Amino acid sequence: MNAKFVSLLTFFRGRRFYLLPLAAVSVLAAILFLIFPPEPLIPGEATGGGSVTTHGKSVAGTAAVTSSATKPKSTRYLTVNLGDTIDLYPGPVSFGPYPMLLSRIGSSWRYRARASGHTTFTVGRGGAKRQVYLFVSPLPARQVGREDVDWYRSQYGTGYANCGPALVSMAILWARGEDVPVAEIRAEIGYPYDDGSVSFDHLRGSLDRHDVATASPQLATPRDLMSIVDRGHVAFVLIQSGDIERTQDDPSTDLVGRYYDDDEGHYILVKGYTLDQRYYVVYDPYPVDWESNSLRYADDATMIGKNRFYAVQQLFDALKTRVVLEVSAN
Repeated sequence: MNAKFVSLLTFFRGRRFYLLPLAAVSVLAAILFLIFPPEPLIPGEATGGGSVTTHGKSVAGTAAVTSSATKPKSTRYLTVNLGDTIDLYPGPVSFGPYPMLLSRIGSSWRYRARASGHTTFTVGRGGAKRQVYLFVSPLPARQVGREDVDWYRSQYGTGYANCGPALVSMAILWARGEDVPVAEIRAEIGYPYDDGSVSFDHLRGSLDRHDVATASPQLATPRDLMSIVDRGHVAFVLIQSGDIERTQDDPSTDLVGRYYDDDEGHYILVKGYTLDQRYYVVYDPYPVDWESNSLRYADDATMIGKNRFYAVQQLFDALKTRVVLEVSAN
């Protein structure tokens, strides 16, 4: 007989009445583990605005206060590059009808990003289940974001000429976790000009009212805009939108280029750049159409203006002013 087994029998001789309760407790613990598994270990648990993601690694920025208007912690928004890995322990992972942009690594709960685009999936079960919205960048990129809220906002349905107020709404949610509707920002600013346009001063004043820090650097080269991202900040820029080349393909699958026909002065938010420095990654608040704004990426939720890639030189040449509004979460 195995020596270790014999020693165990010797230890429990006279104590065997403990074995049945111990077995019962073990079975109960196993059942509770299955019903209430530990929360999945998804990267980016820090909730502060101003995190910078490069190659799937998150560097936390300043902590932010999350209001009750933001989505619950059970929903996450992740941004990774092709080839990055994500730990989704303890699973299970279900993509449902959405694209499987991740491939499982062996029998672990680690997944590697194998295709670019937008998708959604669930992780875990029971009370620990989470909904994850994933963006896999088509090109390796350095991007600023946060993972506890979807901070993109469209100007659709908010009135006219609201690209500037839409950016302010995004910036407040990104920096402070407070969801202030675009229409409310417009009401704060009012209509200083008959055509509805607003200046950087108006946008800065609105951000000041919401305790969001700003600066107004003047760009000398395209690299200066990338440096803002390197600092963990985002930038409002004013462009002539028609100077950005329009995508010739379906914008729901081709993320490079302008996705609308309008050619006008327009505010967009720069939140990243590709590591080869060929493209900026932007949040463009322009609705894909003014009737329904119905076109989405493959996850059936994300609007087309989110995570667009505009050529660096095109965007720099399209600037109506090289003074930009730099926004931080500090």
